[in-house]
Amino acid sequence: MEIKKIAEHPSLYIVESHPKKASKTPILFIHGANMAAWCWNEKFMPYFSELGHPTYAVDLRGHGKSSGQEQLSSNSIADYVNDIERVIAEIGEPPILIGHSLGGLIVQKYIEFNTVPACILLASVPSDGLVPSIMDLFLNPNFFMQNNLSQLFGTLFSPVDVTRKSIFSGDVEDDVVIRYCTEMQPSSPKALMDTLWLGLPTKKNPFKIPMLSLGADEDTFFRPAQIRKTAEAYNADYINMKNTSHAMMLDSHWQESADAINTWLEKKSL
Repeated sequence: MEIKKIAEHPSLYIVESHPKKASKTPILFIHGANMAAWCWNEKFMPYFSELGHPTYAVDLRGHGKSSGQEQLSSNSIADYVNDIERVIAEIGEPPILIGHSLGGLIVQKYIEFNTVPACILLASVPSDGLVPSIMDLFLNPNFFMQNNLSQLFGTLFSPVDVTRKSIFSGDVEDDVVIRYCTEMQPSSPKALMDTLWLGLPTKKNPFKIPMLSLGADEDTFFRPAQIRKTAEAYNADYINMKNTSHAMMLDSHWQESADAINTWLEKKSL
């Protein structure tokens, strides 16, 4: 499915996976920085579609097959919230929102003025932004050194190894890591700057939406304590997934995260 360009807003590409018989609430998946809708279509979309959920994943503007690459550097969190509004209007009914990393922050901003049946944050940018995480990463000089050397000198310093350490748990298969490396793309500096201050949530769940926040105990970006703090800010349920890292929907233990989400949704009759 594709939503056509209107005014200053680019066209949006949407991946869909529908069950043979829809019996549950639709789900809209929102990717994070450097990713696109493909990351959900690998594992999560077939899983939840099989359970009866119509599933959708959007390439945010400037990502994947959506247009707007030429304006990528100036895209803001507010622009991405507009993308979600357009997709939900196209779906025709409010879906469950599942956002990963930066996508989790987009969900937090969307629900300031809109309501949905439920929200699930996966390894989300915390409600208080990236500053604590940046400070945390600065305390890991080995990771920063490898990442910078990889950018400067390419495969000599194995970007696969750097990517594995940064977003996956240790036993993920090489082909998954390589696939991520080949699919990875630039993200908007403006949107990332928004996560430091101007784009942070100002209203915490004003519509009392049921929320679940999942952390990963091997996440090098957002520690479980940060994810728990975000859950507390939204009065959300919190689960810390073991043996799992930042890319929870692609990790070798992805199904454990998906099962935890499904169990929670069933309790909410969604």
